[in-house]
Amino acid sequence: MFKNILIPISSEFYQKEVLQTGAFLAEKFNSTITLVYIIEEKTLNQTDKRSDVYRTTHERAETRKEIINRYVQSADKIIFDDAKLFFRNKNVAFEDKIIEGEFSIVIKGQLNKGKYDLILMGYEKECLLNYRLLDEVNIPVWVESGYEKNSILAVCSNLAPNQRVPEIGINLSKILGWDLNMLYVVDTQDTVEVDKMGRRSEKKSEKTLTDRGKQFVSDMHKKGIDVRLVRGSLENETAKAAENLGAKFVIIGREQKKKKVLGLPIKSIKRKMVEKCRYSMLFIN
Repeated sequence: MFKNILIPISSEFYQKEVLQTGAFLAEKFNSTITLVYIIEEKTLNQTDKRSDVYRTTHERAETRKEIINRYVQSADKIIFDDAKLFFRNKNVAFEDKIIEGEFSIVIKGQLNKGKYDLILMGYEKECLLNYRLLDEVNIPVWVESGYEKNSILAVCSNLAPNQRVPEIGINLSKILGWDLNMLYVVDTQDTVEVDKMGRRSEKKSEKTLTDRGKQFVSDMHKKGIDVRLVRGSLENETAKAAENLGAKFVIIGREQKKKKVLGLPIKSIKRKMVEKCRYSMLFIN
């Protein structure tokens, strides 16, 4: 399932648990790991702006080199040493790189150069990173929280095709040995249906959406999978279910929520869910 895993680590934020999870998944799936340490261009540019305006171009360039060298030393001493500890102790093959650039742009560049099955990354909403890649890449993205996991919450809704989430939830449950819980959310804030191509329908009645949800629940029951149906906001109901079930890992499909507030689009649904649900999340893009 996850044969080639890309792990991006930003110079702005390092979460050691990402490497632990990478080693765990690589051992389970016989994966190879590509670890990319990204020296954030944004940070370097801010340093340039704070530099004394009277300093020469050469002096500012030297300062930039010094900062980059410090980041490289940090990558070598902390991150790549940790990688050797986690990966080599489990005989996991990995490659490491150091690249200057912007987080999302660097990752998308790596996706263009190699074939990956999964992006595994941390998340820190207080740092300077732009996590727009959650909405811009078409492979699964695993956002690691650092919590120990033993159960899965697989979430389906009227806002997604609901094809891959059940399948991946079942497979991960079997391979990883985690309990599987499934939730179907009838989103009352955005009353449309999303088809297999990810296309949104015209608005539907809540009764129509609830009936479709009940049919999904019935179909899953025939496969021996228990599904709970709820109504409300997708992000709120997901967070509540994760808390109530104690599920430390949540799988989300290609939800196409377009709810607006006062005529303006809300924050990316994926980023909003990561911030609201404090457990690890796998986005099936």
